[in-house]
Amino acid sequence: MKTIIIRANIHTVSPLSIAMPIAEGGLANRYKNFPVMTRGVDADGNKQQTGYLPSTTVRGFLRRAIVVDAMQVAADAGKHYTLQSAYADLIGQDSASEEKQDVDLLKLKATRDGNAVIDLFGCGMSIKSRLLVSHFVPTANMLPEAFTGVRKDLDDTDGVLDMISTGDREIFLGRTEANSRRAQAASTVKDLQRQIKASAKKGDATADLEAALTKADELVKKYEAEMGAMQNSTRTLVGYYALPAGIDLVGRMVVENARDRDLPMIELALNALSLRPILGAQTARGCGEISGTFDVMDGGVLIKKVTIGDWKQAQTVAFSAAA
Repeated sequence: MKTIIIRANIHTVSPLSIAMPIAEGGLANRYKNFPVMTRGVDADGNKQQTGYLPSTTVRGFLRRAIVVDAMQVAADAGKHYTLQSAYADLIGQDSASEEKQDVDLLKLKATRDGNAVIDLFGCGMSIKSRLLVSHFVPTANMLPEAFTGVRKDLDDTDGVLDMISTGDREIFLGRTEANSRRAQAASTVKDLQRQIKASAKKGDATADLEAALTKADELVKKYEAEMGAMQNSTRTLVGYYALPAGIDLVGRMVVENARDRDLPMIELALNALSLRPILGAQTARGCGEISGTFDVMDGGVLIKKVTIGDWKQAQTVAFSAAA
């Protein structure tokens, strides 16, 4: 059985923002949980850090692109996926395999032979993936940068308030004033919470601070009630972290025990990424566009080069196969 290695280079056409979930009970890192890892040490032995594109982001895109295409073909033919098959193929979740039971090797082989997606990506605890995907790291260590933006409200556009009804205009102005007061009260709440924590750490009395916190909490609730159905102002400062545009992220994908059907599936997914070359978060704010090249190696010999990006079909060039 042969192993196919795909050497990948992803270029950030625009800033790349990754929003990783925070584990239950955990805390976000200083970059709002943009993934950061230690990568090497300096001459003094100090750890060096870099942001990176997680393997799960790339692997998840590939799997979804392949499965969604297959689901659409099936639906067009009137053979819709069941809920169980959608979970198994798209998510890789199989509750039955998580139960302790003896592995039926013949059944396992039949499942692999009959389902190309599960065979490549794995499913549950019984069917292991043959596709290994690395993290994608910058060619030089690069930490994410802070980006800010503003989402505006109605009165930021001249003349808009004059073109809505008098009653609604009064509601808007009242809500805006209430939101301003709510924001001030909320800021006071956070400040008091910090003071209480610091005082408790020193062993100082906190009764007065806690009484003030209760009043501030009540004010927040009062102004929220005055805002009515719209609890949040649309004028909002937006902050996020992203790796900058114009850098290269390198990584690899490895297909173990490669089968003839594996590469066509991966090429289909790369084409889907090329047609919509977007990864990560904050895409409405200009983030996420990428381009890239994927060199397919068989036995150390380059057999294909796939180039993606620019919102058009992926370009594939085939070379002579390995001897």
